[in-house]
Amino acid sequence: MDFLHQLLQLDHAAIEQTTALRWAPATAFFALASAAWVKGPLFVVMAFLRDVKNRAMLLPTGFAVLVSLVLADLASSGLKEAVDRPRPPRADPSFEAAVPLAPSPSFPSGHATTTFACAVAIAVLVPKLRWPALTVAATVGVARVYLGVHYTLDVLAGAALGSLIGLAVALLVKRARRLRGAACAPLSSQPS
Repeated sequence: MDFLHQLLQLDHAAIEQTTALRWAPATAFFALASAAWVKGPLFVVMAFLRDVKNRAMLLPTGFAVLVSLVLADLASSGLKEAVDRPRPPRADPSFEAAVPLAPSPSFPSGHATTTFACAVAIAVLVPKLRWPALTVAATVGVARVYLGVHYTLDVLAGAALGSLIGLAVALLVKRARRLRGAACAPLSSQPS
């Protein structure tokens, strides 16, 4: 318990230091990066457009990213209610967030959970988009701490949870593709 207490104190001290780093142009950039349309819908649209461009049947990447987004949102919402950690300005009224606060609790960061779930699903299913997707997710995570609406641990936990969800969904889709490919292979190419 002592370790947890020290970790939470360190987390609180780290978010207080972000106040000194705020600069109007950076705040505007991070507020844009933290917008609701970035935390999942952007990834879903990107995945569906990729499927349409490649004439993919059943739009597998788009649906995988959409499922990742929904599962990540449900998981983070459930954990938020279970843990009920107050957001930084609610825990310490002397601390100011740079943007309006959501009414939900702080742990884990829903933005980090959903963006990492979507980004990891894309990274696994479309490797050439791996780095752009993960860069956007990391930017969203940094933005949440910089803006003062989440602690660092909230973002790290959300990123880990989202990554696991995105990886699981993407691996299921890849497995389904392999099984469908094997089932559709001509009889002459199948071993006897």
